[in-house]
Amino acid sequence: MMKLKYTYSLIIIGLVIKGFLISCVDNDDYSTPPIPPSGFFKETFNKVTKVKGGIISSSPWPKVSAVTNFDGEAEGAVYSDPFRLADIRKLNGSSEIAKKEFFIWFPANKESSLIISNIPLGNRKNIALRYNFNANIYNSDEISNTNKLRIRFNEKELTLPDIELNAFNNRNKYKGVMIRIPDEILKEISTLELISEAASNDRGFRVDDIELVENFPNLE
Repeated sequence: MMKLKYTYSLIIIGLVIKGFLISCVDNDDYSTPPIPPSGFFKETFNKVTKVKGGIISSSPWPKVSAVTNFDGEAEGAVYSDPFRLADIRKLNGSSEIAKKEFFIWFPANKESSLIISNIPLGNRKNIALRYNFNANIYNSDEISNTNKLRIRFNEKELTLPDIELNAFNNRNKYKGVMIRIPDEILKEISTLELISEAASNDRGFRVDDIELVENFPNLE
């Protein structure tokens, strides 16, 4: 009788353990977790200095070629503007843009650009470009669009989001822009071009915090 009770107890314990293990298997997700996005290249413009020394100020604002100590230079990136019209600037005051300090300015009604070449990508894939964008908007009747700035990566045109900018969503603050870069145009050493055309830029554009992010989810 004692032996039967002992055997019965073992069976009950075994069933409880089995049930516990089954419940664990049923409730666990054994799929491989996604790799989190990771920024590997970022330009904030906040460390830049004049090539010839001196404080960066509006007398006059320096062009890209007159500035050094870009963040990306530490990784071998090279910065240029063949039009020689884009400035490095900052604003006074307490607005979001002023707090971000330096940015690159593309003047209205003129051709200008920022070319960042020699960017080391290695064999990275699933890359997104993101940056902060601001059109020089102050009045309620002024509008622009995020697609007014052209972006090329390794000489291939990227499609920008169509987002209207107005005094409500863009006055004294940035609009974040994100673009998926197709894997087929990526190269181990790559070039990014931000191009402002005179016909499209009627307000003046500010761009800050240009970043390349790896392992970003697909963007629709």
